[in-house]
Amino acid sequence: MKKQLSLLMVGVLALLAAVSCASAGATGSKGAGNLAEDIQVNIESGGGGGKQTPLLMRVLDAPEPVKGSDGKYHLVYEIVLTNSSPGTATVESVKTMDPKSGEVVGTLADADVAPRTTLLGDLSGEPPERIGSGRVAILYLDVTFEDLRDVPKEVEHRLKASFDIPSEFASNLFPKRTTDTGARTEVLNKKPVVIGPPMRGKNWVAVNGCCTVSSHRGAIIGIDQKLLASERYAIDYIQSDDQGHVVLPNESTRLKDYPAYGKPILSVANGKVVKVVDGYPDVKPGVNDPDLTLKDAGGNHVIVDIGGGRYAFYAHLKPGSITVEEGDHVRRGQPLGRLGNSGYSGLPHLHFHVMDAPSPLGADHNLPYVFDSFAYRGRIEGALDTPVLLKNPEPREDELPLDRSVVNFGSP
Repeated sequence: MKKQLSLLMVGVLALLAAVSCASAGATGSKGAGNLAEDIQVNIESGGGGGKQTPLLMRVLDAPEPVKGSDGKYHLVYEIVLTNSSPGTATVESVKTMDPKSGEVVGTLADADVAPRTTLLGDLSGEPPERIGSGRVAILYLDVTFEDLRDVPKEVEHRLKASFDIPSEFASNLFPKRTTDTGARTEVLNKKPVVIGPPMRGKNWVAVNGCCTVSSHRGAIIGIDQKLLASERYAIDYIQSDDQGHVVLPNESTRLKDYPAYGKPILSVANGKVVKVVDGYPDVKPGVNDPDLTLKDAGGNHVIVDIGGGRYAFYAHLKPGSITVEEGDHVRRGQPLGRLGNSGYSGLPHLHFHVMDAPSPLGADHNLPYVFDSFAYRGRIEGALDTPVLLKNPEPREDELPLDRSVVNFGSP
């Protein structure tokens, strides 16, 4: 092993020396100076093939604007970061820019970076302060605009990073700090599908919703050799009382104590039922079955083709409550089943999202959507224990309820 390492070192040194000599010969002014300095100068001047970029970045999916319940237009997307250096990387700031005008349209910096970052495959839930050597991190961006006309046709990113490089062989060949511009992507010129509500009634709380970092947003999964943001716009709908109090498993493990349990679940649009899964039992609130696999996660569920290459997914339904079959044509507002707690679910709720294929976690794109109408009641802050509600609910049209929003859904 030592012999192999020595040969590798000799090979690297020979290559670097050749590059260094070539650089010195080209300028006619360099002698035997600092090898790392010579190489870095050569690379940055373009003579070595380009600028050294140890932290690689790319956009996972091109974003498309969606109007949230805050009245703003959101570009919701992820940047995949790969640390190719031998040390740890710290992202100091990321600026989102309009490449045509050069205008900075969004900034994430300093202490705000880590909470919007996860390490690929890390289930600890701890935001990483640093990205280890060879690790892949996901940076979750949400760039907002007051007016749809302000949304650029493309965005790119200027990322500042610092590196803690260990004092080992070739460590001086890597920069300690970088500022790179890249991860350029188009902004899709699409309009989110407009749908009706998946349930009726008051005090529906949008949990794990857009556009924060949550269990949905963090569901970055490898499917068919592709990295997918499988639940980017998914929402878990639970129900509070009129005062905004939400029953949690530490208060009760009885399904009947949850106001949403057993409520009718409705088709959000006319369409055709393409998938029905039933037979999973409701689980006890606060207790997850360790034997569940990825295919079991949705429990009892229904998928409806709502046209335009879009499919609506309704998960965690009550066993035996589904009233439709595969091949049925359904109309908007038609009952599909009842809200339950089957599959991978901590408490009774409806998991709902829209996708571009009838595969709950394997669709290429998780799609934005807006409801044609609802009444906005406010938000529930903290650990779902601090309601901040309006005295008079506000009517809203063509908006997506953001995370922790409380909304009322009327009749279709």
